[in-house]
Amino acid sequence: MISGIYTGLLLVVFLAIVVWAWSRHNKNKFDEASRVALKDDEQIKAETEEKIHE
Repeated sequence: MISGIYTGLLLVVFLAIVVWAWSRHNKNKFDEASRVALKDDEQIKAETEEKIHE
């Protein structure tokens, strides 16, 4: 009985994470994060400082 509840709870948590990761609200954040490795350090520093001052 307990293992069934635990499995169901983990399934709900997993599905919530999938919905969160694929939501349109997070798309811009993930797209930006995927390009970080391709940017220069100075460009990253400038963008970070710009966001802090907003």
